[in-house]
Amino acid sequence: MEKTVHIEGMRCGGCVNRVTKALKAIGIEANVDLEKKTAVFPDGTADDAAVKAAIENLGFKVTEID
Repeated sequence: MEKTVHIEGMRCGGCVNRVTKALKAIGIEANVDLEKKTAVFPDGTADDAAVKAAIENLGFKVTEID
């Protein structure tokens, strides 16, 4: 099962790299898509609050996790 995080504020490849690195730092390998404004990763044991905090600490907004 996958989780999809919807992210507002990503505007370039640098944003994608920052989100990818922030998620990797908390142990999540994600496919971050600039066009779709999402990060998709295997569900596993990822904590939604930790994912949201990692992304929002970069200045982006998480609008939904499904």
